Amino acid sequence: MGGLTCGSLLAKEGLSVLVAEQHVKPGGYCTSFERKGFAFDLGFDFLSGCDEGGAIAKTINELGLAHEIEFLKLNSVGRLIGRDHDIRVTSLKGAGEELKRRFPAESKNIDAFVRECKALSAEIGPLLQAVPDLMSFMQKIEFVMKFLVKCPRFRKYGMKPSGKLASHFFKDPKLNVILLTPIVDFEPGMTSVMLLECLAESDRAYYPKRGGAQALANLFTKGLTNHGGEIALKTRVNKILIEDGKATGVELADRHRIKSDYVISNADARQTFLKLVGPEYLRPKFVRGLSESRLTPSAFLVSLGVNMDLGEMGFDGALISYCPNYDLNKLFGSDPENCRIGIKMHSLLDPAQAPVGMHTVQLLAALPHDYMDYWRREKDGTRGKQYKELKESVANKLIASVEKIIPGLQEHIVYRDIATPLTFERFTSNSCGAMAGWYPAPVAKIRSQRTPIKNLFQAGHWTFPGGTVAFAIQSGRNAAQMVLKDSISYMTTK
Repeated sequence: MGGLTCGSLLAKEGLSVLVAEQHVKPGGYCTSFERKGFAFDLGFDFLSGCDEGGAIAKTINELGLAHEIEFLKLNSVGRLIGRDHDIRVTSLKGAGEELKRRFPAESKNIDAFVRECKALSAEIGPLLQAVPDLMSFMQKIEFVMKFLVKCPRFRKYGMKPSGKLASHFFKDPKLNVILLTPIVDFEPGMTSVMLLECLAESDRAYYPKRGGAQALANLFTKGLTNHGGEIALKTRVNKILIEDGKATGVELADRHRIKSDYVISNADARQTFLKLVGPEYLRPKFVRGLSESRLTPSAFLVSLGVNMDLGEMGFDGALISYCPNYDLNKLFGSDPENCRIGIKMHSLLDPAQAPVGMHTVQLLAALPHDYMDYWRREKDGTRGKQYKELKESVANKLIASVEKIIPGLQEHIVYRDIATPLTFERFTSNSCGAMAGWYPAPVAKIRSQRTPIKNLFQAGHWTFPGGTVAFAIQSGRNAAQMVLKDSISYMTTK
């Protein structure tokens, strides 16, 4: 989505733009796939940035496409279910009230936690509008000074892992578990800012009314082509061409070379620099940083078509975070019988995603790329009989775990698809199937969209401002501004 955003905005300004996409459809993790009459989203649960001033809303307005998509504002963005809790997240305030009813002794602490979420979110908004890569040296100094004065909570919680945040506010161990498990690909070692901002975003959650994730990707593709840009699907970039330390174009997998004034990579950062650019053009310290930096987790995704009336069973399409126990080690471990599971039922939000009388159910678990010796793939990397048997076994265990809250699920399955981290790696080329780029640890470096190679910029979740669809779109907006600023400066000088 970062690449599509950048390309469409540059095309709108009259630049000649080609988007090269390795997959058969645009969108990256923001895509859907169709099987046997069912449509399944791949990467997101809900969207932020669709309200006025948000990155998604601003971009589709600028591209003249606002009338071509409608977003459904979610009344209930999430539902936290465990052995003895069932909490609906209708808003940040609503979640706080639900928690106070469940944990009355923690009422004051819950109120304090909700206040901090709101205050932090208010600090983050202006930060995301700022683009350090577009600032002069003096503007950066001014920005840092304002940050030190006006963003005390961001500084405080940005240095604290989420695992310590919950225990800082709450004494009840069950409440700690509940607050640490609303996001399936989230871990206690990640910065507290992510957890607090995610909870604050519950007031601003949306979903495309028709077409799911693919509708958004297709809309941005239309924005690209409407303004004269081109997209080449099933087109893999083999190399970024470098001359005198400057990016001058790309070489495709078929060896065809395309010259260009600028290159923007929305691809995996490791592949961008270590494969497409090449270590010989980079400083050893930069290369080490790419190799040693931690990645976000990957996922194991089971997509099911079922002949069940989920609405009659009390489900409403809100993302369910299911915790079969209260042991953090087990919940954040890799045992499919004990780990937390995200449950998506998007056909309840968009009925066209399933045949009449049926629904979609997706089970998501954050299982690692190297699980069971890399999912028992063969030594040559192929996925044979043992791989298939293992992924079927893991899927069965997740389904059995979820049957505690969706009784009879197994016997009502009419279609199922299973994706492992190896599947995500193959279709998206994200290293190890990482779901959101670099791991957002408290001291992790936020990587610049500018690169060591002149005229090569980054967009997407591997660079500033980070993961989520809205952030990737913001990165595309930033990259477009960088190219336009740089090209204007060049033409003026010339």
